[in-house]
Amino acid sequence: MRSSKRGSENPSRAVSPLVRTNAALLLAATSAACVALLAFRRELAGEARYLFMLWNLFLAWLPYAAAVAAGLAVRASSGRGALSGAAVLGLGALWLLFLPNCMYLVTDFIHLIAGRNRYVSDGAFGYLVWFDLVLFFLFAWAGILLGYLSTFRFHRLAALRFGTVAGWAFVAVVSGLNGYGVFLGRIVRLNSWDAWMRPAALIEDALHNLHVRGIAFSLLFGALTFATYATLYHLQEGKR
Repeated sequence: MRSSKRGSENPSRAVSPLVRTNAALLLAATSAACVALLAFRRELAGEARYLFMLWNLFLAWLPYAAAVAAGLAVRASSGRGALSGAAVLGLGALWLLFLPNCMYLVTDFIHLIAGRNRYVSDGAFGYLVWFDLVLFFLFAWAGILLGYLSTFRFHRLAALRFGTVAGWAFVAVVSGLNGYGVFLGRIVRLNSWDAWMRPAALIEDALHNLHVRGIAFSLLFGALTFATYATLYHLQEGKR
């Protein structure tokens, strides 16, 4: 990072990677490629399968949208004022709630494993499995990029306000919570909007599933979240 001093930069500068047109275009192009491949698969295989991934991709865009909105709020007020702080906290809560949907796209690979028999013909895998492997990877990559770019915004704000160490501690904590959110979504089958629709049941289910396997799953995907974020961060910021 360029600075570890608190308040050494204008907080509005922390949002720039999220509101640049090139970042938005990259995400839009990647998402469009996902949609195009899924549409082409329908023509190739003669069946409409894996359409649920479009919904999962949409949900992965929500934390990015919340991060961009938070960034615009900071830029509009130059980081000053209680209203700006309240907006950032509220949008930050929304971002954190929907953030697991980004890494959730990685777990969709389970559908390839669960449906592996449909790819076998005459005792060997057909070519469709390789197409679907690329399809699933592209959706997962879109989720990873959306998660990274949205987390970058809040990481920079935390680092600028509290210092470099605190910024990375923030990323580590968020990664752990994100891993647990993926566990609640994939294994327990909870949804982000359950926080509004049935908050009491959500808390009960979350606490009930604090067991060894759930913690191990959460740590695994939390570590994956942190590793992918740190890698992309240093690729982007390492030479600055």
